Amino acid sequence: MIPSVKKKFSLTLTAALICALSSCATRDPAGEVFARVTASFVYDSLALSPVRAAAVGYHVHIEGADEEGKGGTEIKLDGLLDDFSPAAIAKRLNFYKQFRKNLREQVKRDALAGDAWVDYAVIENHIDNELLELEKIRSHEHNPTLYVELLGMALYRPLVHEYASKEERYRHILARLEKTPAFLDQAKQNLRSSPEVWTNVAREENQGTINLVEKVLPVSLPDSLRADYSAVSKKALGALRDFDRFLAEDLARRNTYDWRLRPDLYAEKFKVRLTTTKSPETVLLEAEQKFKSVRSDIIEVARGIHKEIYGNQRPPTERALMADVLDVVQDENRLRRGDQMIGQIKKDLAELRSFLNEANLSPLPSGENLQIVETPEFMRGVYSVAGIMGAPALHPQLGAFYWVTPIPSDWSRSRVNSKLREYNLFALKLLSVHEAIPGHYTQLEWANRIEPESRRLLRVAYANDSYVEGWATYVTEALMDAGYRSDSNELKLVWYKHLLRVIANAILDIRLHTKNMSDDEALELLRRQAFQESEEARGKLLRAKLTSAQLPLYYVGWRDWLRVRDHYQEETQDFRLVSFHDQALSQGPAPLVPELGYALTNRPMPK
Repeated sequence: MIPSVKKKFSLTLTAALICALSSCATRDPAGEVFARVTASFVYDSLALSPVRAAAVGYHVHIEGADEEGKGGTEIKLDGLLDDFSPAAIAKRLNFYKQFRKNLREQVKRDALAGDAWVDYAVIENHIDNELLELEKIRSHEHNPTLYVELLGMALYRPLVHEYASKEERYRHILARLEKTPAFLDQAKQNLRSSPEVWTNVAREENQGTINLVEKVLPVSLPDSLRADYSAVSKKALGALRDFDRFLAEDLARRNTYDWRLRPDLYAEKFKVRLTTTKSPETVLLEAEQKFKSVRSDIIEVARGIHKEIYGNQRPPTERALMADVLDVVQDENRLRRGDQMIGQIKKDLAELRSFLNEANLSPLPSGENLQIVETPEFMRGVYSVAGIMGAPALHPQLGAFYWVTPIPSDWSRSRVNSKLREYNLFALKLLSVHEAIPGHYTQLEWANRIEPESRRLLRVAYANDSYVEGWATYVTEALMDAGYRSDSNELKLVWYKHLLRVIANAILDIRLHTKNMSDDEALELLRRQAFQESEEARGKLLRAKLTSAQLPLYYVGWRDWLRVRDHYQEETQDFRLVSFHDQALSQGPAPLVPELGYALTNRPMPK
C-alpha cells in the first residue's frame, strides 16, 4: 500500500527556463539550473502519456502552476488513456519541438558536467525518438498493435501493482474502461492501412484484452464495484469486439502498407533507437564477421560432445554434426510439458543466486518482489517467449514480473516439441540470466534507486535500450566467463547457440528492412546457419516484422558494453569486475556511445 499519491507541479518550459537562467542562475551552478529544467521536462512529458506515467508510478500532474507551485490544474493520470486525436498529436509535436529549441538556445551542454551532462543526452535522444515516430514513421496511422498493447497495459498495471487500495485501483480501471470506446474510435479513425501481419497479431492480442476484461479483472473485483463494472465493461467489451470486426473486415482490406521500413528511414531509426554512430551497413558487416567466428566456436564444442557420444566415429559434415549433437543435447535435456517451465525457472533462479553470491560477479537485489507469471495475452505478439516488467520507479517496493509465455493449447505436438527443444533446461537457465538475475531484473532494481527522483524517472522512463538489452547479453557472457557450470560442455554449446542467435537477430533485422531479405532466406539464416529450432525461427521472423531496429539492440549493446568495460579497466587501478558492474548499474540506463558519453564516468569515451 502506498501512503500518499505522487503529485508534481510543472511550470511551462518557458517559465522554468526563465527562472533557471535569470535570477536562479546568479547563485546556482549550471548543473543545479539544469536539474530544474530536467524535472520540468520529465513531469510534463510523462503527463502527455498517462499510461507510461502510470508505469513509473507518476499519478497526479498539476499543469500551469506558478513559480512557487501554486495554482494550476490537477490532472489525475491513473484514470486516463493516451490521447491520439489530431489535436493531441499536434500538442505532443509542439511540446517536443519547442522544448528542444529552447533547451539548445538557453542551456549549453558544454557548460554541464557529471550526471547533468548525461541527462542532457537522454533528453535529446528521447525527443529525437518521439519526433521521428510522430512525424515520419507514424505508427498511429498503420500499426494497430500500438493501440491494443497500450490499452491492455493501461488495464493490467492497476491490477498487479498495488500502489493504492484495491477499490481505488479498480476505480482507475473503471475510468479507463469507460474511455475505451472513444480510444478505439480514435484508433479506427487514425489507422489508414496496415500490413496483414500487424493486423493479424492485433486481432490475437485484442482477444487477449477481451479475456482480461471478461475473465481476469472480475476475479478480484470488490463487491462494492460490481454493478459499476458490469455496466462499464459491457460497453468496453462491445467496443473491443467492434474493433476486432474493424480489423478483420475493414483494415484487413487496406493491407498495402509495407512492414519494411525503407532503407533511409530505417537508418534514421537505427541511429536514434540504438544511439549509435554506426550505420546499419557497418553493423551488418561487423555482425557477419562475428557470426563466422562464433559459429566456428560452436562447431569446435560440438565436435567434443560428438566424441563423448559417439566415440572415435568420424564426425560428419558441420551441418550434420550440429544436427546430431543438438538432437541429443536438446532432446535429452528438455521438459516434457510446457506447463513445467515456471517451476523450472524458479529452481534456476535459486541456483543462479547461489552461484552469483559465491562468484561476487554482480550486486544482486533481494528478489523479494519478483514474481514469475504467465505473459499477459495482449502482449504475447512480441513477448512470444518471456519478458520482464519492473516495479514502478516511484514505487520500487512494488512487484516486478518475470513473464513466461505459455505454449498455446492448440499447438501440434511437433510445434510443442520444437519449442521445448529450443528452450531446453540449459537454455532456460540462460533465459533467466538474461531476463532476471543478473540481467534485466537486476538492472531495473538498481535503476529504481537513483536519486534525485527526477533523474530516476528520466533514466527509467526513457531508458536507453542499447544499455538495457546490451547489459543482459553482456552479463550472460560474463557469467559464463566466471565459470557458471564450467563442467558442462552442453551448457557451453547452448550458450554459443544463444550468442549466434543474438548476432543473427541483428543480421536478420538489417537485411529484412534494408535489403529485401525474403522469408525463405531469413529462415535459412536462422535454421541452418544459426541452428535455431523451426518454432524459434518462425517466431523471430514474426518479431522482426512487428518491430524494426529492435532486434539489433542486443548485438550493438553487447559490443558497446564490452568496449566500455575495456576502457574503464584501462583507466582504473586495481580493477575489479564487481566494482565495474556496481558503478555501471548504479547510474541507470544511459547512452553508451562515445559522442554522448556514458554514465559510468560522466565523460566522453575516446573513439
